[in-house]
Amino acid sequence: MIRSLKFWLLVCLAAMASSVPAADLTLKVEDKSPPTELASDIRSLLQGKSIRLAEGEKTGYEFWLRSELPLSAAPENPSKSLDAVKQAALIGAVRLGSDLRDYRGDEMAAGLYTIRFGLQPSDGNHLGTAEFSYFAVLIPSKYDAKPEGIADYKAMVKASSKDTSTGHPLILSLRPVADAKGTFPSLTEPAPSHKCVRVRVPGKTGDAKSEVVFDLVFEGKAKE
Repeated sequence: MIRSLKFWLLVCLAAMASSVPAADLTLKVEDKSPPTELASDIRSLLQGKSIRLAEGEKTGYEFWLRSELPLSAAPENPSKSLDAVKQAALIGAVRLGSDLRDYRGDEMAAGLYTIRFGLQPSDGNHLGTAEFSYFAVLIPSKYDAKPEGIADYKAMVKASSKDTSTGHPLILSLRPVADAKGTFPSLTEPAPSHKCVRVRVPGKTGDAKSEVVFDLVFEGKAKE
């Protein structure tokens, strides 16, 4: 009887432990040059500040955004700014401090990645999987050496999926933001079970300067 009670007590304790949410990540902005492991042509386009999401001293994500993002047109308003970003455009780079999960739930190995803009294809295979069709596509930095070296969706997907067991690119969801007011970067929760870092990136169309604002989802999962 005592042995049975001990067994069920252990089961209950395990269940309680598994239900405890992971500690929230905190945001830190630091003056820090992009990693030297990045190709020099990529590195030269990034800001000298990092956006670090960490649990205590343990880094989850560390982002370096592009200093100026070339746009196809001047955004009509902040909520439309992602529509002005070209498919496969370099957005920045990120270092993962540990193995994490992407928006599909696929494993992302710890390491250094470039980030490119991906627009979900309207081929009928992805309907209903995400509220918005904008994504950050992560590419192992060893496969991405030139800003214009990956110019279209097919090449971007191929580079991102080279080291994955699923054959699917590694993705983080991007969400548009209604206005450009407030503090950047900042942590937001714009939808249930979606935690984001809200960022603002300088943009340029010809000689006209603007900015792109969006939420980058670091915790959340696509619908099945």
